[in-house]
Amino acid sequence: MRNATTVERVEEAGVWHISSVLIMAEPAKREQVCAAIEQIEAAEIAEATGTEKIIVTLETTSERDIANALAEIQQLEGVVTASLIFHQTDTTDLNSIVISDQGDIQPEGTCS
Repeated sequence: MRNATTVERVEEAGVWHISSVLIMAEPAKREQVCAAIEQIEAAEIAEATGTEKIIVTLETTSERDIANALAEIQQLEGVVTASLIFHQTDTTDLNSIVISDQGDIQPEGTCS
């Protein structure tokens, strides 16, 4: 018998986790599902067409929070499936970005 060990991941400060989730909802409960998703702090509905498909963006500071939000969505009444389809980490400090008068994005202090 193998001994199971738990490995704790240490999250880096200043890292954002951005994910997309494809949700298939029961057509009769689609509006109810959308309303419940809007109550999840990390979630934003990116697309909710007239079909049962809903695309949600998750933005958090940890992978654990992404997993927790996905699990919460999967447990909502009316959700048939909820699948993580994209995940990216970003270390950009959004407070240090400025947009120059030419419309391009540059790090703070390098605006032309």
